[in-house]
This record gives sequence, C-alpha cells and structure tokens, in this order.
Amino acid sequence: MKNKQEAKLRIFLIICTTVFLGILAKAPNKDTFQTFLKSEEPVIYSKECNEDMRQILCDAIDHAEKEIFIRIYYLSEPKICSKLHNQMQTDKNITIHYQSYKAAQSFLQSQNVALIEHPKIEGKLMHQKALAIDKKYAWLGSANYTQNSLVFDNNLILGMKSPKLCDYIIRNTSGNFLINNQFGEYFTLPQDREKALSTVLEQIKTARKTVLVAMYALTHSSILQALYEAHQRGVKVDIMIDKAFKTITLKQLGALGITHLPIAIKTSRYRLHHKFAVIDNRILLVGSINWSRAGFHWNEEDLLILHDLTKRQNRKLNRIWRDLTKYSVALLPYTLNPRDEEKQAA
Repeated sequence: MKNKQEAKLRIFLIICTTVFLGILAKAPNKDTFQTFLKSEEPVIYSKECNEDMRQILCDAIDHAEKEIFIRIYYLSEPKICSKLHNQMQTDKNITIHYQSYKAAQSFLQSQNVALIEHPKIEGKLMHQKALAIDKKYAWLGSANYTQNSLVFDNNLILGMKSPKLCDYIIRNTSGNFLINNQFGEYFTLPQDREKALSTVLEQIKTARKTVLVAMYALTHSSILQALYEAHQRGVKVDIMIDKAFKTITLKQLGALGITHLPIAIKTSRYRLHHKFAVIDNRILLVGSINWSRAGFHWNEEDLLILHDLTKRQNRKLNRIWRDLTKYSVALLPYTLNPRDEEKQAA
C-alpha cells in the first residue's frame, strides 16, 4: 500500500512539474535593462507585459557613468529618488527639470547638480517625461516617475540608443534620428506644436489598414475628425481612452456630429495613462502628450514617431493591446466600417 501511494505521489509530482514547465515555456520573456543593453533596436516596456519599469529606470540611472539629464512632470517614486540621490553624491553631472519633485528640497544644489523647477503657470504644464544617460541612452514615454505611474497605471516607455536623440532632449529641440535603420522624428512642444499636430494628422490620414490609439485624454477635435474619416474610408480604427475622460470625449464627438466610432474605455481600477498610437503595424507615435488641445497648444510636451516597426516591437505592441482590451467596454455603439459591410453583403 505504501509503495502504491509513493508511486502515485511521484506521478502526481511529475505531472505538476511538466505542466509548470510548459507554462513557463509558453510565457513570453520579460524584457529588462539587460535586454536594452544587448539590443540594437529600440525596446518597448510596459506593465501589460509584466515588466518592472521602475526597476528598469533605476538600473538605467545606476548605469550612468558621466551624466544624467531628466525632464519630468512629476518625480516622487522613492526608489528612483534614492538612486538619483546616490548619483548626486558622486562627481557625475545631474540635471533635473521638473514641475513637481518632492525630494528636491532635501538636495543642495552643487557644482555638478542642477535642479530646475518649472512651476505651473496659467494652467500650462511642464509635462515631459524624458531621460538621457551619458548623452547616448534615451528613455521616454507616458510614465511619470511616481509609484502609481510605474507600478499600477497602464504606461509605456521606450529605451533607445541614440546620441542625437539625447541631444534633442537636452537642448529641448526637435529633430530626426536613425537607430539601426529605423527612422525617428522627435518633436518638442509648444515650440513645434503646429508641425507636431500636422504630422499626427498626416499619419492618420494616410493610414491604409489599421489605426490603434491608446490615449489617456483624446479630445482634440481635429484628431477625432481625422480618426472618424479614416474609419469611414474603411480603415480599421480602434481607440481606447481612460474612463476619466468619457464625458468630455462624448461632448467633443457630439459637437463634431460623430455618433459611431470604435472607442472603448478602460474599466479596471487604475488609469489608462498611455499616449501611443500604431499605424498599419509600421509606425509608432508615443510620448508625453495627450491628444488634447492643452497637449498640442499649451503644455511643454514631447512626441516621438518611430517608423518601420520590427517584428519584435509589433509583437510587444500587440500584446499590450490584447491586455488592454480585456478590461474595456464600448463608449459608443459600434457600426461596421464600409469595408466590413461589403464583406458581410458578399
């Protein structure tokens, strides 16, 4: 009897181990800071892919050899503040442009440390979220350096090896760059707001097959109109916004006379704080900017457009989108676009 029980236990353990190993084998690998160091192409990170963006940024700060430059709307995450404090004790050059930095008062400015506050003036925000390390590694996206943003909310950051992009971030100027044969455009606002807006509209207007938009606040009338026109001409348009902007988005759509557009709202507890779009699985638009009037006309913002997305980047973006759609409901009644109607009638 005892031998039979032991045999059954061994079989049970073998089955459990096999199932567990199978799950591990199927689970996508998480990208880390080491992934970035080994990669020649820009690397996308997101909570939806179970990646620890806080740790990745801490590792990036730790990795700095000479210089750290940050433009950030809100900086309060304790671990990041601690990493910055440690680097301030060295002879590395540290520059932080911020609107809110809770630990700023505890640091004495010195020859190698510059803390530049950008106070809120007449509702205008210094809303950028960009980091340049040693003038060669650039990090930007939708995440503030806070616990909520990096741990709980839905956000995306992009790590890139580009001295030219680092230079644009440091000088707060727009320009083009190339990373491993991928062309990129970087815009700083408000100084280049008209060019940035016209470029976004052009990307939507020239979309051929698909447009995915995940946006905390999507209220700019020109962009909503362009998305609607793309939907009307047969492009598969899918939009997701945060529930906090449900009312104002509906109001803007009503003013434009738009009653049918595939827009969903996130229903889970924490915020959809993303600010990205993917055009035809070829082009990624990402940055600090909400697609709102304040974003394009008043605030200090950044917008990056990355062309010729790789298979790895598309897999990551598709995974992010699939996860977002699990926790969403339609904002407007969905109607088939003309192309789908033709397919059903055939």
